[in-house]
Amino acid sequence: MITLKFLADQAIAEGFDKLAAGTVVLDTEGRVLLLRRRADDVLPGLWDYPAGGLEPGEDPLIGAVRELYEETGLRRSDLDTDLAYVRALDFVNTRGRRTRQFVFTATVPAGTQVRLAEHDAATWAEPDRLPPTSDGYREVLDHLLRLRTRPRWQPVGSYVQGLAGFTAYGCFYVTDEDDRPLCLRSALNPEDWQWPGGDTDPGETPWDTALREFREELGFDLAEVNPEIVDERRLLAVVHLDPTPQWPTQKVGHIFHGGRLTREQLDRIVLDPAEHTTWDVDSLHGWSGRMRPADYLRLMQTDRARRSGQTLVVERSDQGALDRHGAPRDFEGVTVFVTDPDRTRLLLNLRDDRPDIAYPAMWTPIGGWREGRENAFEAGAREVLEEAGIHIRDLRTIPGPRHESLHETNVPLHAVFDGTDADLVLGEGQAVRLVPLAEVASLDVPPYLDHYLRLLEA
Repeated sequence: MITLKFLADQAIAEGFDKLAAGTVVLDTEGRVLLLRRRADDVLPGLWDYPAGGLEPGEDPLIGAVRELYEETGLRRSDLDTDLAYVRALDFVNTRGRRTRQFVFTATVPAGTQVRLAEHDAATWAEPDRLPPTSDGYREVLDHLLRLRTRPRWQPVGSYVQGLAGFTAYGCFYVTDEDDRPLCLRSALNPEDWQWPGGDTDPGETPWDTALREFREELGFDLAEVNPEIVDERRLLAVVHLDPTPQWPTQKVGHIFHGGRLTREQLDRIVLDPAEHTTWDVDSLHGWSGRMRPADYLRLMQTDRARRSGQTLVVERSDQGALDRHGAPRDFEGVTVFVTDPDRTRLLLNLRDDRPDIAYPAMWTPIGGWREGRENAFEAGAREVLEEAGIHIRDLRTIPGPRHESLHETNVPLHAVFDGTDADLVLGEGQAVRLVPLAEVASLDVPPYLDHYLRLLEA
């Protein structure tokens, strides 16, 4: 919706000396209400629509309602249609002051009577036979009356009310020196882990919001500790969120790159207890068990944008949708079950023994995160090449129910390798080998493995 008070403040910032508001009143027969200036007034004998100066700090709509009542006796309850904003008129008044007049329009029933207080005559004028007016007022009247003849036209103030309303927010995606994302735990909703940021105030850009909220929520200025990041002003993602029962409007978020914070800088964090109870950094895998699935998906998408240097546009979930290659659209990771052509052996990787990864020190299928704008098949082929040094063929998704221990952002794939053991080249982890299916059960493997082997057999 239009923020008229912001428009008034903006005019003052632009150097206007005086603000005013006026209303072009039309009756249901299309005639215009005009008032004649008295002989002792400025511009005597000219005809105006009801208008006057705003009081200090007054909202233009409130000023227009007040001036309409003072000059005509008309209240909002007398109108067929409420006041709708039309445009602004800029002029220099008779005292040499730069003036911006905010113009509204409204409709009343034909035959409506007015009560004059500041003028000596009133008339309901036909649009093609207007009495003498000042140049500025004539410009407004010609503009409005011309637009009214267009099919389906409505004042901008009414038009925007029918558009999809949304709120905006700005935030920073920040990590520690090990690239572990920083999140703040909400005081109002403890299950929510958030990034430093918040909703934009009137007249504020998402970037300004992100800087302000970072300072308010963490207790120090990002521009002070990461000036080069602030100078870069890098946008990672634009997020479109649908209305929810908790937030019944669309929301558009701008997620900016906040860079890394050192241990000393993290120790400087002072939270506002009314907003957040604690902060933490964790690996991408670590956050998967601490966030709601939708929030974790957004975390994964944003980190992918950070790693790839590409800005992402994140809209409603494409759950179940396929791209033109037949690959799932909504994924952030892949698990690739690579077998020989006869499906008698499975390619497994002995993972490193690290707490920040899934299934440490276990034998697992090849897998990893999505990079850049890869589709699922491209990500799977790359991960197999990086971890095992081989090229695969016949990549396809594995249909069937998802195992609960495989995260919903992860896509299970099957691929065929028709080479030999000598072709394997360890790229990641501790070991990689083709394991006969009869021996898989004797290894330390993830809980989902048997589930997907049965799906492959089917």
